Amino acid sequence: MRVLVQALSSFVSAFFFGIIVNVPRKVLFNCGFTGMAGWISAWILMQLGVSQIIAVFIGSIFVSFLSIYFAKKNRMPATTFNIPGVFPLVPGIAAYQTVNAFVSGDYILGMGLIVKTFSISVSIALAIVMVEVFYRFFVRMASRRPQ
Repeated sequence: MRVLVQALSSFVSAFFFGIIVNVPRKVLFNCGFTGMAGWISAWILMQLGVSQIIAVFIGSIFVSFLSIYFAKKNRMPATTFNIPGVFPLVPGIAAYQTVNAFVSGDYILGMGLIVKTFSISVSIALAIVMVEVFYRFFVRMASRRPQ
């Protein structure tokens, strides 16, 4: 039941964030599915005891692969699917807790939370860039292959 709630809420959040950033209507369900797949993969890994940073990194890899797939299928840029897809993975609560700790005067906790928030954000960016670079590399190598 918890997996269903997580899947539905991540789908809805990515879907409606796609509406906010003006994604074309015909691909909104693809955006929702991309966000759901990324979040569910990260959530399951976190339930299995994997670090949140690693889990979000792997979830972002799923998002990036699906974004490239849907981009090719629908002849649109991959960012059309990447941006709503990573929305469920963005560390919003960690950023809130960081600011709250600094405002409350707990600077030690704030510094720890800011490192965690930054690490999660970097893992998202690194996963997206890594998949994109590998994809372009393999496409280039496949096009150079002798016939």
